[in-house]
Amino acid sequence: MKRKLLALITVLACLGVVGPVTAASADYGPTAQYQIAFSFNCNNPGFCGADQLGGFWGWAVFNTDGTADAELTGCGHLKGFGGGAQHFDADVDGWFIGPNGDFFTVNETDTFVGRTTGTQFLPGPNDTGIPAAPGHYSTSELLGFTPPPGVAFQVQVVKIPNR
Repeated sequence: MKRKLLALITVLACLGVVGPVTAASADYGPTAQYQIAFSFNCNNPGFCGADQLGGFWGWAVFNTDGTADAELTGCGHLKGFGGGAQHFDADVDGWFIGPNGDFFTVNETDTFVGRTTGTQFLPGPNDTGIPAAPGHYSTSELLGFTPPPGVAFQVQVVKIPNR
């Protein structure tokens, strides 16, 4: 259970939805086919570990032309040491819905600003762990368990009609 949670956090932290050193367009334009919002919070030291507290939040858009954009912000809370925020833009050159029903990304570039800066390229395909079926997904639906207090994962997937 913790291994699956850690895998999802790792994939989503790098989201497999990223882009070149240029700034992401960050807009739901006329080619937007799916809009996704997500919130991941792990603030229970007994479950998350004292050095893994915090969360990240963001949105993504998957376009009809095969591209995708995302904006994500994360914040860690190190017990006794504080924490800090990190933001990144993600631009994706290709995406598809995999056989498991999740969004997969191809050739993603992440541009980081905040505590650290830089660019990371992730060749694909990469499973985002986000279901492509429209709906609202909670921790139990995403990871298969009821979370303890202080742990919440939420994803909202919207398919834009006629696209």
